Amino acid sequence: MTRIEQNRVAIRQFLEDVWSKGNVEIAERIIDPNFQFILAFAHLDGRAAFMGLVERNRSIFENLTYSVESEEDIVADEKNGAAFWAMKSKHIGTWRNVPASYKDVAINGMTLFRFNEEGKIYEAKVQNDVMSLMNQIGGIKKLYDF
Repeated sequence: MTRIEQNRVAIRQFLEDVWSKGNVEIAERIIDPNFQFILAFAHLDGRAAFMGLVERNRSIFENLTYSVESEEDIVADEKNGAAFWAMKSKHIGTWRNVPASYKDVAINGMTLFRFNEEGKIYEAKVQNDVMSLMNQIGGIKKLYDF
């Protein structure tokens, strides 16, 4: 398997096995210990901190599932990659100070990945529709009533 193919597999595993299933063994195999996870509103330093986030989010969002619709939604070269993904779940716990709404939620996003020389993911920058998620769980107050 070429490095490009390995990177594509690692990206899919990151989304489907690590995020969706909380698989720590796969995380240890594909994610660098000094991993950087970057969101618009947070920056996590290290694989352990990221796995803590995965565990918390999986307890707040029931059946948290990240999926890639088609193979064309994952691209990679020897050092970088990107994936378009869809997330769906049910909001069952407090997230960003918003109590459980018990609503089904879904958002789309994209993650940009960087790989180290050993082929492990050492950085993931996430772009997602956090405002839509906040709206879906009732975290955005209606400002105007037209």
